[in-house]
Amino acid sequence: MAGSVIAGVLATSPAAALASAGSATPAPPNTSNSTAAETAVKGQNDPHENGEQRIVRAVVRSDGSLVPGQSSGAVSSTRIAVGTYQVCFNTPIANGTYVATIGLPGSAMSSPPGEITVVGRWATNNCLFIQTYNSMGVLADRSFHVVVAYRH
Repeated sequence: MAGSVIAGVLATSPAAALASAGSATPAPPNTSNSTAAETAVKGQNDPHENGEQRIVRAVVRSDGSLVPGQSSGAVSSTRIAVGTYQVCFNTPIANGTYVATIGLPGSAMSSPPGEITVVGRWATNNCLFIQTYNSMGVLADRSFHVVVAYRH
């Protein structure tokens, strides 16, 4: 295989890597655009748990409005105060895993830097409490993406 050794790591071009793999063509990523509100996660079921793992997601603008075309299973989002939001889903998610990140809707431009926290919303089983901050740690309005994996 052609390439260069940099700090003990073999670096090669994509063409050389494909050539060394033979004529096998890499499989494309999943390009299906499901319209289902909840998507099953294949191969992720724990044999000791009942139910199928599901995913819901929301993309929220800094003003608290939900981006419907990029959200699935989210029924509402609200800006409660500066940098403070509530996002609700159409199913109980209280025992789920929550992952959130600062980011703009769509695929153009980059978001202002910042930080985000996410926790289940007190006294509900289908909502999240999210706070966004600027890089100095001060509450600030930021657009964000949140994904929840849960058992159905």
